[in-house]
Amino acid sequence: MRIYSNHSTSLLLLAGAGHLLKLPKPQFHIEITVNINTKVKENNMLPNMNLSEARSESIKPGGYIMRILDVEIDEKYNRLKLKCDIAEGQSAGYYQRLDDRAGFWGMYASMPLDENKRWKFKRDIDAIRESNPGFEWDDDGENDEKKLVGNLIGVVTRLKEYIGNDGADKSKIVPYMIVSVSDIKTNNYKVPEPILRNKDAAFSGEVVDTTGGFEELRTDDIPF
Repeated sequence: MRIYSNHSTSLLLLAGAGHLLKLPKPQFHIEITVNINTKVKENNMLPNMNLSEARSESIKPGGYIMRILDVEIDEKYNRLKLKCDIAEGQSAGYYQRLDDRAGFWGMYASMPLDENKRWKFKRDIDAIRESNPGFEWDDDGENDEKKLVGNLIGVVTRLKEYIGNDGADKSKIVPYMIVSVSDIKTNNYKVPEPILRNKDAAFSGEVVDTTGGFEELRTDDIPF
């Protein structure tokens, strides 16, 4: 017995006496499953993360050259409230970036309006005069507080510990004293000791001793 293959129709079986037997054509069933993931990222690449502009940023207690961005009268504490940002150095624009990231402004210096503290107000005005040639302020007349906007000042800051709204111990940088820009540039200032929530606890940071006689500038309770 011999088997012949007919590729077009069927298989033929040659039996005796020249008779041909036709066999059924073989049946084949092929199942193909294709799984295509349409969410694969093009080129399998991460998006642009702008790492060249990313940085972790904080500031330390010390002296900074700042620009007055806005001024308002704070009737609750009887003071001028100066919205400031660092104007020079590696930390320039720090508080604007903080506001962009966290949604609050972290630096307000102040000038007292109390009658018994007029000497401190005069000291601050003199520092502004020295730092901004051409700045005019009438010591014996009326003045518009908005004249202070845009001028440079020196601000000495200190560290203050406090309890956050979540009950955790935190710290922030607060303004301590307004000085001239020249005092900052020549390091003619002393950083006050930090205000510790627990006065018996030691502060782990480096602190430069200061002489007495300065009054801490009041500021809003905003963490940095």
